[in-house]
Amino acid sequence: MDAQRKKKLEAAGWKFGDYADFLGMTPEEKAVVEIRIAATKEMERLHAESGISQKELARRMGTQQPNVSRLFKNPGKATLDTILQALEALGSAVPRKIASMF
Repeated sequence: MDAQRKKKLEAAGWKFGDYADFLGMTPEEKAVVEIRIAATKEMERLHAESGISQKELARRMGTQQPNVSRLFKNPGKATLDTILQALEALGSAVPRKIASMF
């Protein structure tokens, strides 16, 4: 949107922001959402690049294949711990880096 149009809309009472503004999220809540999104994208990228089957990934994670299938179908319902566990099983150093922060 061009600056002039945005200025006119703001003068008319319109407000601009992102999803966190709309939902009234704290900076901490927004950070958690951003971490989940980034971790999920990395998990999907690593899985696609690795060629590892869901069954093999499940074995590495210590779970069953249907759980991995659900993880990829709806990562928004998965816990961050589960996403990080999948990342570790796919060989990512991200979970170890996060763990070392604490």
